Amino acid sequence: MEEAIKKVQSVLAKKLKIDRVDPEKELRELGLDSLDVVELLLELEDEFGIEFNSDELKNLKKVNDLYDAIRAKIKK
Repeated sequence: MEEAIKKVQSVLAKKLKIDRVDPEKELRELGLDSLDVVELLLELEDEFGIEFNSDELKNLKKVNDLYDAIRAKIKK
């Protein structure tokens, strides 16, 4: 598993107080409300030195979407 995914998994697992995060799950299915998602994204922005714009936020439904968005941003 690549380093970025490991970091995202770690942040999510810590926030959700679980051991493993299913990448196919929707963020809301994991028990995250809209405020939780914003807090999570702010933490990930700090962790990776990136920023999400409002259009990107609308497309982040599943954990995999989060992985893909971060991968794309750190490759730039």
